[in-house]
Parts: sequence; structure tokens; C-alpha cells
Amino acid sequence: MKRFIIGAALLGSVLILFLIIWNGQREQARELVPQEEQVVTIHGETLPEQPNTLLAIDPSSQTILSHVYEGLYRFGADGEIEPGLVEKLTRSEDGATYTFSLKPSQTVGGKAVTAETFVDHFRKLADDDTNSPFSFLLEDVKNGKAISLGTAEPETLGVKAVDAQTLELTLERPMEGFEEILAMPAFLPQTAIGAWQELDANGPFQIESIDAAQVTLTKNESYHDADNVTLERIIMWADAALGTEATGIHPLPYGTEESVIDSLESEIIDVPRSGVFYLKSNVDEYPFDDPDFRRSLAIALDREAFKDTLARAEQTTDRLLVTDGSAQDVSFEEDASSLFESVKERYEEETIDIELLSFVDEEARQIAETIETELEKLPGLSVSITELPLGDKVRKEVAGDYALSLSGWQPDYPAFSAYLTQFETGNYLNSSGYKDETFDRLMEEARSTEVLEARNEAYRQAEKRLLEEAVVIPIYQAGRTYAVDSTYAEIGFPVIGPSYVLTFSKVYKK
Repeated sequence: MKRFIIGAALLGSVLILFLIIWNGQREQARELVPQEEQVVTIHGETLPEQPNTLLAIDPSSQTILSHVYEGLYRFGADGEIEPGLVEKLTRSEDGATYTFSLKPSQTVGGKAVTAETFVDHFRKLADDDTNSPFSFLLEDVKNGKAISLGTAEPETLGVKAVDAQTLELTLERPMEGFEEILAMPAFLPQTAIGAWQELDANGPFQIESIDAAQVTLTKNESYHDADNVTLERIIMWADAALGTEATGIHPLPYGTEESVIDSLESEIIDVPRSGVFYLKSNVDEYPFDDPDFRRSLAIALDREAFKDTLARAEQTTDRLLVTDGSAQDVSFEEDASSLFESVKERYEEETIDIELLSFVDEEARQIAETIETELEKLPGLSVSITELPLGDKVRKEVAGDYALSLSGWQPDYPAFSAYLTQFETGNYLNSSGYKDETFDRLMEEARSTEVLEARNEAYRQAEKRLLEEAVVIPIYQAGRTYAVDSTYAEIGFPVIGPSYVLTFSKVYKK
């Protein structure tokens, strides 16, 4: 038996090695198109809105800026975070100070990107006068939170230039893994802020032209890693052209028929994203102030009922931390109907009417209607749906003027805390009214934990508390489907951050 196991393992290793060699030879056999034809075209993409890295919140702007600039860290060809301008990282003995040795970098205009460039940029990000929606990303840096609240000066931020190529960052407490946050677009070193065509790039591409119909990027020959950039141009068109243009990258809109997808000659890629959609309760409002009522809804909701409503790349989930690969054990022993009956008895009600706040969107409409159907299986529960334009809906939710909302959240940075801080007592994003000492304690315990996996485990326990209290009832994880030209290779699709990474993409002959 032992000999058989060893033989099977050896055979498996040989097969793996064969596949690696075969794939490598096949890749080498492919021939690149000429340099002037190294162009990637994207159709049907929303055009960017904000050229300031400190203020850009829309995915298109973040995607463009991530190709125009390079910061300390970047998203690599596989969509994972990797060092960008960081040559070497060391941590102090107490773990609280990060020292980054930087690679030489300069902008198209010849301006050096140095440690002092990052110091200036980080101070602007933290400064309350900048009013950046991403200033909270520096709350773990020494004095970062105080600066964002206006109670300390930007010059006191725990960041300094040791010399031109050495940047030092001091945290409030030791925190393993903090550096991954630095890949987010808000940390890109923008030496001057202006209109899109005025941006002085230090990244792999620079902006050639932009108007209401398209954005064109061209290769930046002064980029420090230009030898590894094959593309000459990236063109992003607002026009979808799905039925008229067979080449390029096409983000497939919601509702695209499977027959249409099957007819495409392109490779179909389903990309999970960090966003999660859920039911969120206002726990200050009747009857959502009753945990048993909220739990009865969580038990009654059958996620299988949503599968036909979701887009191809979206998937149902019972997790809030959708980027977590581990299991979460949250189970309700009660029967939904029995629990709901006990709530009605307690309130001395035969029926309970609730309002579900949603937004004007075809997918949201179908999901809200499915929620209504599922929840009204509870005898005596009536659900009415109120649809508002997205901006009005968000304003109403932020003001706490709702009882139950079909809500969603897409984190701005790769950490579990990004999903959870909005439910902490006193957090300015806490529109649910949730206040729980156990949850707050777990969040603080996580923050004070240096080792990344132990910190994540504390965040999992905080998530479990939210789910058991049914403050949120997760429904599905966001995702997006792309039809990608078969001649394109090495396109990264990050789970978080920019929509795609084209820095190391190549175009081959058919």
C-alpha cells in the first residue's frame, strides 16, 4: 500500500511537471503581434470622473489612475498585491515601524518620485482640509486619526523621509500585513493635481486623450519597469458595441442572455468582487429592535430563491466577509414561523407590516421582489417595497430614515475590518443604530492584535456576532463577467481595487 501511495504521488508530480512544461512551450509558441499593434481595447466601460487620487471613488477613475501612477505597492498581473516602488521592506524590532527602500522613479515630466513625495501625499490624504473619503485608511498610522479629525497637524503624521530613497512609516501599534493597504489608489503618488491630460504620470501608462466617448492611454517610456510593459496603447470606449465589435474586452451588462454569451468567440471570464449585498436593519425601529424578529427573517430567507435573479458572476452567500476563504459557523436552531409567532404574541399583533427600502435598478427590483415573496411566507408578515433613485436611497439610509434596506458594501481596502467598522458604536457610517459591547470589544481586540491571522480570527468572531444578531442578512457577493478577446493575455482581475490590471498584458496573433 505504501509503495502504491508513493507511486501515485510520483505519477501526480510527473503529470504536473508535464503540464507546466507543456503550457510553457505552448505560450512560447504563440507569436506576439507587432509592437504598433499591441493595443487593448475595452468597450462599454464607464468613463472616469475624478483625476485626483485622494478623491476618486468611482471604479473607472481608480482603474485609470492605477495605470497612470505607481505607488509603494501595486496590483500585479494575477490581480494580487505585490511590491511596486518598494525595493525592500523591513520592520522595527517592536513591529510598529515600517521602513521602505524605494526604487528610482520619475514622472513623464522628469520629476523624481522620492520618499518626500510620499510624505507630502500621505499628509494631504490625512489632512481634514482635503476631505478625502479615504483618510480613514491612515487611522492606524501614528496621529492619523487625530489629523483627520482636525485635532492634530498633518506634519505630525507618523511618516518621514529618512533620505530620498528611504521612507519610514510608524503605526500606532504593531500590525502585520499593513503594507497591503498601500496598494489602494488613494496612496498613489500624485505630484500635481489637474485635469486628466495634465497628469504627470510615473506609472506604466500616460493619458494621451480623453473626451465624452473614450480614454486613450499610451505607454510611459520613463516608467521604471518599462522593459516589462508590452502594450503600446489602451483604449476605453463608453459605447458598449457588444453586438457590433467582436474584438476587445466587453464587460457584460446585467441581463445578457446566455445564448448571446454562448455565441461570443471571446473567452468568458467571471470575476468575483469584494462587494456584498445584504438586508440591513435599523435596530432602533419597530419591529427591528427585536432580535427575535430579525432572526426570524434571517431564517426564513432562502438564498436558493435568488440564483435565477443574479448576474452570471454573482453568487449567493451567507457571509459578510465575502473575501474570507474560511468557513463561518452561524446556525439558528429556531424555526422561522415559530419564532415569528412568538414575536407577534409578544407585541400582541396578528399581522406585522414592514417597508423594504430599495433603489431603481432592474436587478435590485427583482431581488427586492424575491425578498418580498420569501419573507411573506411567514404567516402574518406583509412587506411593501419602496424604490428610490440610488442617491436618494443612500441619503435616506445614511440619515437612518428607514427600517429595512436592501443595502450593499464594497470595501476600499483589503482587510476584513473594511466590512465591519460601519457597525461599531459611534462610527459615522453606522446608520443601522447597532450598539453592542461584545461586537465593539471584538473589533478593538482585532485592532490590538499584531499577527494577521489572529487579527482576522477576531474579525471573524465580530462578523459572527453580527450574523447571529441578524443585524445584517447577507444575500449575494458581487461579481462581473467579461468577454475577453482570445488574443489578449495576462490580464489581472483584482477582487478589490481597480477593475483590471493591464500593465503586463500582451496581444498575440490569432
